[in-house]
Amino acid sequence: MILFNQGHSLRLRPTLPEDAPILLKAYQDDSFIRLYRSNNTKQTEEQLKKILTERLTHNPTELNYIEYMVVHKKHGPVGVAILGDYSPLHKRAEYLIGLFEQKHRSIGYGTETTLLVLDLAFNRYQLNRIYTYVYEYNESSEKNTEKFGFKREGILEGHHYLIHEKRFVNLYINGLTEARFRSNEKIRRYSLRLLGRDVTQAPQIINVDAGNQLPIEAGQQFIEGLRAMATVHDE
Repeated sequence: MILFNQGHSLRLRPTLPEDAPILLKAYQDDSFIRLYRSNNTKQTEEQLKKILTERLTHNPTELNYIEYMVVHKKHGPVGVAILGDYSPLHKRAEYLIGLFEQKHRSIGYGTETTLLVLDLAFNRYQLNRIYTYVYEYNESSEKNTEKFGFKREGILEGHHYLIHEKRFVNLYINGLTEARFRSNEKIRRYSLRLLGRDVTQAPQIINVDAGNQLPIEAGQQFIEGLRAMATVHDE
């Protein structure tokens, strides 16, 4: 199972035990956790490290959960992204993203991260649907979600209780199917600019003949793909 992905500025990799201090710092930041996962259970660094270590002993499909560290090529870890509540039968998963610092939340990192996750979800994991839950007060997240072609499918009224604020809030539920992903012109343009490739196109299966020779056209496409990837890594 592919657990890594690369864009121009960011790459995704699984979270590791050595990431515990970074994640703990983020979880203790009220401005982050209020947007990312309100009412998150408090943990020590050792407890968090133990969870991350245990997670490595299982295949993500066993856990129905994949957590990625979002790593900038210059700044290092800048956020996390999750595909959770994975259902192999229904081919769907919940998408969750959180950028650690305010200064990184409005300069395109969220857009590039989402493109990388959607690329994995639809092109590598063959999912049919991705959905998100957004707190009603997180207006920027809801706006960005709709930007990617997610359709608001409903409002869960008074669905979530904020412990520290002692009040109930609504959740917006948004969904994106593979069909809408494939036909979304904004995603196509964004991915060409930020990833150097069109993620809305389904991966091509190249058949090799009996002599183990690639067709000429397929071979040329393969070489062009390698060159494009090299360009991305060099930038």
